[in-house]
Amino acid sequence: MADALDRLFRILVRRIRDVRPEHLSRGFEVGEILRTFVPYRSTRVEVGVETAEDYEVLVLRLLSGERGLLFADDAMQEDLRSELDSGNPDLRALHAYGTAKVTLAQHAMRQVLESSTASAPETRVSEPTSAPEGETRPDAAAHPHHAGGPASGPSEISAALDAIQRQLPPTLAELGEALGTAGESKSRPSYHARGTHIPDPTVESAARTPRPGCRFCGQMLPEGRAVTFCPHCGQNLKLHRCPGCSAEIDPTWKFCVVCGRAATTA
Repeated sequence: MADALDRLFRILVRRIRDVRPEHLSRGFEVGEILRTFVPYRSTRVEVGVETAEDYEVLVLRLLSGERGLLFADDAMQEDLRSELDSGNPDLRALHAYGTAKVTLAQHAMRQVLESSTASAPETRVSEPTSAPEGETRPDAAAHPHHAGGPASGPSEISAALDAIQRQLPPTLAELGEALGTAGESKSRPSYHARGTHIPDPTVESAARTPRPGCRFCGQMLPEGRAVTFCPHCGQNLKLHRCPGCSAEIDPTWKFCVVCGRAATTA
């Protein structure tokens, strides 16, 4: 069952989808969370917090990288985790990082959007009252498809899901497929031109594999050079993080030393 932190993240993702869909895959400031996306007054009832202090502690947990829902600067997240571990966190730290950039975890964001579409209730209209014999109801004549039954069916839900998927950043597999299709669609020489060139069977043609995108924001990385920091979100690509608590882990470790969760290769 979802707790307050999960509810806050779900509301944040849905508000970003409705207000600033471009931020689903791009970084945004911490201040926008407090002012625009999930302000306390309009969110506290849905999240289930009673005081502003409880709400700010919940936002601190989200920004600290708990459960890997948000990615941000390592120094900021380490500072916020230290405040939370103290037992009496200084809530001024939340506003001190108002201009810091954070990014939604793509896997968690996709799960929220897919579950929101799948659980959308079907809207039904009331059955029309019978009209006297020989008469036709004006609204039924103007809108024959409103004469009863579900207002939205599987086709409408499927179309809505497709529309949301088009707004999401492409996966690495889709990028690789698109690049491969683009390479195949290039103009090919004519039959006579191909006949005049006999390929050397001793030469192996190695297919070029596109470099994987950033594991934090999903954007493509520069080709032909060593990349340590993502040029789009600024995250350190050489670091490995625990999928449970986002703590830094050594690449050779099998379990996180902070929360004990099994480490996964990024």
